[in-house]
Formats: sequence, structure tokens, C-alpha cells
Amino acid sequence: MATNGNGKDAAKTTDVEANEGSPLVEADVSPGLSSQEADLWDEMDRPWPATFERSISLLSSPLMKAEEVTRYTKSPKPGNTPLAERRRMRVPETPEGTLLRPLMRNKSMDGKTTIASNNFGSLDFKKTKDDLVKQANLVSLKDTQKTQERKSKEAAEYRAKILKKQKEGNIQPGDVSPAFGREKASLARSNKQKTNKEDQRKSVDGKATNAQCIFNLANILMGVGLLTLPYACKTAGAVGGVFAIVCLAFITWRTSILIGRELNGDPRPLSYFDDSPWKTPLQPGSVPQARMLKPISGFPDIARAAFGDVGSVLFACVLYFELFSCVGIFLVSIGDHIHTLFPSNPPAIYMVGTAIVSAIPITLLRTARLLSYLSMVGTIATICVVCAVVLCYAFEGDITKQIADHTPNVGPPFHEVWNPSGIPLAFGLVAYCFSGHAIVPSIFCSMERPQDFEKVVNVSFGIVLVACLAVGLSGYFMFGNFVLDQVTLSLEQNSSAELAMTVLTYLMILTAFSKLTLTMFPLAIGMEEIFAPYLSTEKGVEVVSILIKVVLLFGALMVAMFVPSFSFLCSMVGMICTICVSVIFPSSAYLRLFGSKLGCLEKMMYWVFTVAGITIAVVGTILSVG
Repeated sequence: MATNGNGKDAAKTTDVEANEGSPLVEADVSPGLSSQEADLWDEMDRPWPATFERSISLLSSPLMKAEEVTRYTKSPKPGNTPLAERRRMRVPETPEGTLLRPLMRNKSMDGKTTIASNNFGSLDFKKTKDDLVKQANLVSLKDTQKTQERKSKEAAEYRAKILKKQKEGNIQPGDVSPAFGREKASLARSNKQKTNKEDQRKSVDGKATNAQCIFNLANILMGVGLLTLPYACKTAGAVGGVFAIVCLAFITWRTSILIGRELNGDPRPLSYFDDSPWKTPLQPGSVPQARMLKPISGFPDIARAAFGDVGSVLFACVLYFELFSCVGIFLVSIGDHIHTLFPSNPPAIYMVGTAIVSAIPITLLRTARLLSYLSMVGTIATICVVCAVVLCYAFEGDITKQIADHTPNVGPPFHEVWNPSGIPLAFGLVAYCFSGHAIVPSIFCSMERPQDFEKVVNVSFGIVLVACLAVGLSGYFMFGNFVLDQVTLSLEQNSSAELAMTVLTYLMILTAFSKLTLTMFPLAIGMEEIFAPYLSTEKGVEVVSILIKVVLLFGALMVAMFVPSFSFLCSMVGMICTICVSVIFPSSAYLRLFGSKLGCLEKMMYWVFTVAGITIAVVGTILSVG
């Protein structure tokens, strides 16, 4: 295209030619979205429950930043929107997952030029070729080469002129073309976006050290279930309680390691590999040093790889039922502790009040900073409970005789060594204490060095085992057969340190309230994911989210009021849900994925885990209910 001698017009012409010379663009189906928003849209392209791993991460760490909490508590995107439709129709795709389409410039009725993507909806290649030929400006190769050489020479001269004036400091606004300003602004935006993404990656996707992961895993395993361990020793005797704790600690320790290997995609120890499973250059199964299968990043994905889509859905139902049951357990715990402080009203009244009060932060106040503070409360309470039980027994010793003096028609013995009839209930209570396997994949994926995962599991379970034995035996030897199903209630009623125990009781109320609030989010988000594909606005998703949380909360309240026994609920959840999630599923999935590579003894051990888990779940539930 020839110039007309006008510098500004020539610059504009060159700018237009430069834009015209860009034949292909990347057709993004979701332009202008941040990486977090794009991840939320990508979840809708995956089968249910795609939101589980993101939302369950809210329970994985007691120390979370507000940015992390915001990401974990985001509701799914609506599926009945134009953007969602375009994403579902984005075919054919390049290996990078984006479409490359040639631009078409069309004249509208008002004479303005519009840009549209050429949509190849047909496989008629001859017709497509003819259309492209009509669109192209056919010129000779010789003329094209001369034009390009001229443009390159003019651009080099123009750039040298501008740089010289810029260096001298006398550059004028009229000396630069419109493209110069746009390029400068585009470069500034690009640098800003790069900085924002880097900051976001450091703040949100930061990896945890081994020490942090040990702390997080131990904190998950030592939850509210820790309160029932002295009662487990009461039901099965001191030896029976220790037997249940040691057995389930060993089994769940081993199944945690199995989950890590399933996520890694190989039955060999994780320390065998030198690279991260998500950054390895080796294709799965290509060489002996490579992993057998593609690494997995979530619990439902393990179920899908081992048992198909149906198995993944069924397993997800068990996971969400466990979360729902935990909400009911927290309500019972709050009611019992408030009743201990204010015995004038029955616990059911306090449960109803708690449900009404908790509906506000759960449904209306999705405040990231508030939730990040709530996540720390449980950790503080756990440490306080362990210290309180052990120290009270150390200073006060066995106080069963003092309690018996105030209890009519009760005589020795106040302790039992072995009670086989209470073994099923004890196994259920102890199993609930070790119910943290659903969050193990989140911890695995957050590690700086996933190769050290098994070391983290070893140390964490060692700490948890010592703490469980200390709480269980100290509480039982101190209160004997008078111990209640929550040891903190016995401490409040019988310990001489009245002020400290009152403070501990208030702390347990706050802990159960914080866990109730945090647990409701992954449960509700999983249910929202079912309805989101049929909604057309994010406002509609918010309304449905509120309705779902209210229904789930008051549904759990009904369960808590009809079954107001903390120990019975914990035992049922432990035998039905925890045994399935923490024992049966990891061992059976491991056999399904890697059975052909395992030795006979290893196969036998995991078959024993599976059969024993099924037996405990079925027989234990029947005996406990009876």
C-alpha cells in the first residue's frame, strides 16, 4: 500500500496494515476471566463432584489466608448461560485447548467494519477452500517480498528516529503513531497481569513444607472424635479401648500411604521417584523409572479410575453423607456443652438456637477473613483438650471414689479391663476419631515435595497415636465408668479447676460452632453443583446456595434432635462412613489399580483390610443399634 506523504496518515496506514497482517487469533471462549474464574468454569466441564477437592481444602489447614478461603468457598458457575454454551461447543480444539480461527472482516449496514470468527461448521473442504480463495487478496510473490522489505526498512528508520528523540528528551506527541501508545499500554497491562498472577500463585498456590503438612494432617485426625476416646475405653474396657485405638491407627496409617500411592499413579514408595508427579517429563509406563498411571489429584478421581463413573458417584454420596452427619454431631456437642453450663433448659433448646444463629454466617456472611479465623479455633481447642485431660489426671489422679460418694447405688469396681460386648461401639468411636482421609489428597497436592508424603504420614500418625492413647487412658483412669461420652463434660462437672474447665467448655462450644460452619461449605457446594447446570445467572446460584444450606442445616438439626446421643452418632458415622472412606475404599481401589503388580502377601493384607472393614461396618452397626 503506497504512502501519500502525510506522516500521520502513513503511520495510521502502517498501523492498519500491521493489524491486517494478523491472519489468526486465539478464540478464547471465556475472554477477560481471571485464572480463578477460569478454573471455576473448568469445573463445570468435569463430572460430579468436580468441586469436592477445592471445597474440602477449606478443612485441610488451620492457618489459611483470606484469598485461599475465598477460592475454596466459591459457588459453582451457572451452566445455562451463553458463556457456558460456548464452552460446551468449543470443538475442534488444538492440543492446548483453544481454537485458532481466521478473522473475517464484514461490512455492517452502517458501514462500520466488524470482526467475526470464521466458523467451519461443515466438513466440505472444497467449499471451504473456495471461500478462502475468495477472501484472499491474491498478489504475486515478488510484489509481496518487495512490500515486506519496504515496510521493514521504513519501520527500522522510524524506530531509530523515535529512540533518538526519546534519548534526547524532546519527543513530541505527534512524532509517534497510534500504535506506539497502544503498544506501550498493552505492555503495561501485560506486566501488571504477570505481576498479579505471580502474586496470586505465591499467595494462593503456595506449597506447604513437610512440617506444615505434618501439623495439618495431625490436626485433621485429632478432631472432635478425640473427646469420645475415654468413653470408648469405658465401653470396651481399658485393654479393649487400647486395642481398638492401636488397630485402627495401624490400618488407617497404611491406607493413608495407599492413598498417596494412588494419587502418585504407582504402587512403589513415593521416595522411589525424584520428580514431582505433576512435573515429570516421563510418560506413564514408558520406561521402568516412569509411573504406571497418570497422577491423580482428588478422591473422587481415584474412585473414577478404579471403579468408573458409577463408583465415583456412589463414593461421593458417602463422602457428602459423612459431612452431613458431622454437622448433626456438632449440633449435639454444642447442645450438650451449653446444657452443662446452663442446665435450666434441655439440650434440644440449645441445638435449635445454635442452628438459627449459625444460619447467619453460613448463608449470608461468606466472609473469608472470618472463616480463616474460625479455622484456627479447632486447632487451639484440640491442643487444650489434650493438655487438660493429661494434666488433670496427672494432678488429680483417680477421682472415681469421690464421684461415687455423690452417686447413689453405685459401688466398685469403677474400672474394667476387658469388655468384649463393647468392642463394636468402641471401634466405631475410634474410627470416627481417625476420619480425615477425605482431606489427605488436598495435603498431598499442597506439598513442596510429594516424594516425602509417606514420611509425613509416619510422623503424623505417630503423634496422633500418642495423643489418642494419652487422652483415652488418662480420661478413663481419672473418671472410670463415670466418664461421659464427651470427656470435657466430665471435666466441667468433676474437676477441681472449675474456672479452667469452664473456659475449656466455652472453647469447645466455639470449636464445634466453627467446625459446623466450615463443614457446611463443602457439603453445600457439592449440592449446588447438581443444580448449577440448570441456572442462568450467578444471582440464581446464590439464592439456590442459601436455600440448600438452610435445608441441610435444619435437616441436620432434625437428626440431632431425634438422635441426641453424641457417642451413638459418632459410632454410627465411624462404622458406616469412616470405615468405608478410610479402610474399605483405599485398600480396594489399590487392589483394583495395581493388583497385577503386587506380591501375594501384600494382596492378602489389603484383602484382609477390605473384608475386615466390611465386617466391622455391617456387624458393628447391627450390634450397636441392637
